Amino acid sequence: MTASALLEVRGLDVEFTAPDGTVTRAVRDVSFTLRRGETLAVVGESGSGKSTTALALLRMLPGTGRVTRGSVLLDGQDLAAADEAGLRRVRGARIGMIFQDPMTALNPVLTAGAHLDEVLRAHGGRDKAARRARAVELLDLVGIPDPERRLDDHPHRFSGGQRQRILIAMALAGEPDVLVADEPTTALDATVQDQILTLLGDLNRRTGTALVLITHNMGVVARACERVLVMYGGTVVEDGPTAEVLTRPRHPYTAGLLAAVPRLSAPSGTRLAGIPGAPPDLSVLTDGCAFADRCAFTEDRCRTVTPPLVTVTTRAASAEGAVRVACPPATSRSAPLPAAPPPARIDRPRPGAVVLEAVGLRKTYRGRGLRGRSLTALDDVSLTLAAGETLGIVGESGSGKSTLARVLAHAHPSDSGTLRLDGVDISRPSRRALHTVRRRIQMVFQDPYASLNPRMTARQIIAEPLHAFGIGDRSRRAQRVEELLLLVGLDPSAADRRPRSFSGGQRQRIGIARALAPEPSVLICDEPVSALDVSVQAQIVGLLTDLQRDLGLSLVFIAHDLAVVRQVSHRIAVMHRGRIVETGSADEVCENPADPYTRALLAAAPDPVPPARHRESRSTQVPA
Repeated sequence: MTASALLEVRGLDVEFTAPDGTVTRAVRDVSFTLRRGETLAVVGESGSGKSTTALALLRMLPGTGRVTRGSVLLDGQDLAAADEAGLRRVRGARIGMIFQDPMTALNPVLTAGAHLDEVLRAHGGRDKAARRARAVELLDLVGIPDPERRLDDHPHRFSGGQRQRILIAMALAGEPDVLVADEPTTALDATVQDQILTLLGDLNRRTGTALVLITHNMGVVARACERVLVMYGGTVVEDGPTAEVLTRPRHPYTAGLLAAVPRLSAPSGTRLAGIPGAPPDLSVLTDGCAFADRCAFTEDRCRTVTPPLVTVTTRAASAEGAVRVACPPATSRSAPLPAAPPPARIDRPRPGAVVLEAVGLRKTYRGRGLRGRSLTALDDVSLTLAAGETLGIVGESGSGKSTLARVLAHAHPSDSGTLRLDGVDISRPSRRALHTVRRRIQMVFQDPYASLNPRMTARQIIAEPLHAFGIGDRSRRAQRVEELLLLVGLDPSAADRRPRSFSGGQRQRIGIARALAPEPSVLICDEPVSALDVSVQAQIVGLLTDLQRDLGLSLVFIAHDLAVVRQVSHRIAVMHRGRIVETGSADEVCENPADPYTRALLAAAPDPVPPARHRESRSTQVPA
């Protein structure tokens, strides 16, 4: 084991066996080291092996997953060969885990205090009073206000960022040497993401805990990590200091990922550069470079020779932090790849007449879950949407964005205010009129798996609105489904597959095809790319832009990634506490924000270009 390494992974292989005997090599020959107090990012597309590698460290692999080769050395102890009793002593105590979705990871019937007490009982052996006192300390450590009182609250009473803080507190309860965070900020808005990253950075400096951060957000990598490990097809393709890898990528895949990252500095109408093709099927992977079919530099040898990791010496990196890159000698580079061409601009027609208009919308929620209080989700909201226009809506979680989307789509009624479609008042439509309104205004939802019926095929899912609105006969509907699949870039031959057989990006395309089936004039997209990696995100954003141009659609695009919103939108509306605090052209709002809240949102957005050296950063304070 390397003298300075706290954790050393050598030649790790992980396999899954399907019921029919098919073997999938999800992780292949992965090696890396982690020093005390170091922060390491692991990046790559969905299916690249990031989360599987993290779970393999503690042998927490789901289903038939198993480590078939390699070692995981923690201070010299091989966890890959340890028995279950030995692993129990390490899990939570030496290596802590922070999972991606806090609402799934937390038990909804247990209070925050009960969650922490469970962990402390497993590792601390304290009495009940001491455990409660320690739980209060942990909640205070992660920045939960009034921790003594909040111990008795259930998960649904916390915001998304606070639930993530509870998971961090649970992971820290055993005072681990290593903290593994699997996409801890994916579903969080920019300001909460900034607070979580600041918290992790402070804990890293104060406690010396080493951090492995799995993410697809390159801004988070640049902001929080000293080194970055790039994975593709279950293996490592590049590894080195963050500043070196993000500014001088040597592997074509790394360069492709970085080209797909949205930049807040890029003007409205800039097209994101997605990586062509799709990740490989790891159950049929053969010899050769896994990236060969998608690479612009492929040679004949790339399809037959598996490229080794080659160490590249650089002026910026010491021998310990040198860049490793997987590329055959003929194509390995001591210099970075050629500069990418400047981003293409989208040819977008000018918006036309107003299609959708909202005036003075109000929406208040009341109920037992609010303990007798009321929550004003929309407070005098007014906006317009023109034909062929994209209106971006940004704001923190709880600002009213999703409520506004559902009111505009008539999924939820407003309490008061006026809503007009093509000048016709649709605020309180009759049952027949509502049928017409819902055909004209369709939604694309955030989670492409949760919004699709897992028992239905893609053909049935897309045809469902055609049946609901009485569009066409049986043969015409079948023809329309094939047309829609082609329109969103899917092969009609896959129409009889169910959602589980598609990737996340493909499932989102099915959701878009379903929304387009009744030929709407307005498409409301509620966080349609937040759960997708950067390359798939670029493909979906490009698809929506092309569909808008070809079909004349008007889009309401809700997202917490300001860079994506700027590039896809003509105008941006900023929401805060149920009100629109600023509206303007996308470029004007991002370059010359008028409201302090907008300025705080922009300041919190992570920049994918790393600073010259990692400095202590301060959390952005958002106006109350």
